[in-house]
Amino acid sequence: MPATSDLPAPGQRAPAIPATALAGAAGRTQWIDSAKGLGILLIFFGHVYSTVTPSALYVYIYAFHVPLFFFISGLTLRPGAGPLSGVVQKKLRTLIVPYLWYAFLGYLFYLAGFLLAQRQGLNVPQFDYGLWQPLQGIFFGTIGEGRIINGPVWFVMALFWTFLLGYLVNTLIRSPVGQWVAVLVLTGLGLALAGQVTLPFSGVAALSALVFLQAGYRFQSEGILNALGNAQRWMLLLIFGVVSLFSQINGFVGFGEGIVGHPLWFLLFAFSGTLMVVLLVTLADRWCGWLAFVGRYSLSIMLIHMLIIKSVKVVMSGALGHSIQEIDNDIGLGLMVLLASGALLVPAVWIMERYLPFTMGKTRSAAASRHP
Repeated sequence: MPATSDLPAPGQRAPAIPATALAGAAGRTQWIDSAKGLGILLIFFGHVYSTVTPSALYVYIYAFHVPLFFFISGLTLRPGAGPLSGVVQKKLRTLIVPYLWYAFLGYLFYLAGFLLAQRQGLNVPQFDYGLWQPLQGIFFGTIGEGRIINGPVWFVMALFWTFLLGYLVNTLIRSPVGQWVAVLVLTGLGLALAGQVTLPFSGVAALSALVFLQAGYRFQSEGILNALGNAQRWMLLLIFGVVSLFSQINGFVGFGEGIVGHPLWFLLFAFSGTLMVVLLVTLADRWCGWLAFVGRYSLSIMLIHMLIIKSVKVVMSGALGHSIQEIDNDIGLGLMVLLASGALLVPAVWIMERYLPFTMGKTRSAAASRHP
């Protein structure tokens, strides 16, 4: 997601990813951007239908689409690359600054709707939290119970802590075994607390996600992808794809809210889906240029897409006379939301990247280089 895709190109044992696979911005590895692109599209789709009873497709998608992004972030972890103060400062700029800007933007959307509903004498269940709880929820930093209106931004808050934990573990502990022991203890603590305790700053999710970040880091540092030939990749893709289909066993996962089901089932299906995506985009690399393009803007999409989806639903509700709940549970209306939101997302991301890069912790010079 927010991590920079700067891994070296795969070696000769991986002909599915030739040197020409480095497309787009210099120094980026296409398959990593493609994985982010596919992941953010799944997240975008998953937020269109907010049904009370998730479908089998939703159970499948939610089993791995968020862990995938923590895994991808681990691919670019560089322990000991600099002083901790510098790492913290960079992550504050690139993760916490976007969190604050777009969490507050979500609150402004909520405030406008709340005041409009009051003026028109409407009783809208979404506004039952009042004005104070969503505002203070921004500083609590954990989704749920009306605390963060722009829900997806919990991820960047959690990633901040997960990344720092991963950096500390892999910098301070030299032994790979010791690193894994620390990671598994911290992840086990997070999964034990999930659904039982709500920690501030998305703490439960941050702890639970550490194992995915560590796996991504080791996947990169051990050169696992380069060690796999095409035949092995196809075989593993088939295995992980089949295993991921059984995610219905564990039920719906709401990672940010601490809904993980059985921890072992959760880990099995999260890793199966994540590795399935990684293998898929590497094997189909030559056809994934468009996915890589989407992936390069995954942070902006993550930050703004839910506000667009909610706005489209509100406008459709007023225009068509259907309640939000009816729209959420209707396949046809949901498709209209998907298409309209997708169309609006393009100019919104363009404005964010070109004119509001500071809201995502980017410098204007960097934004200008991306948009000549």
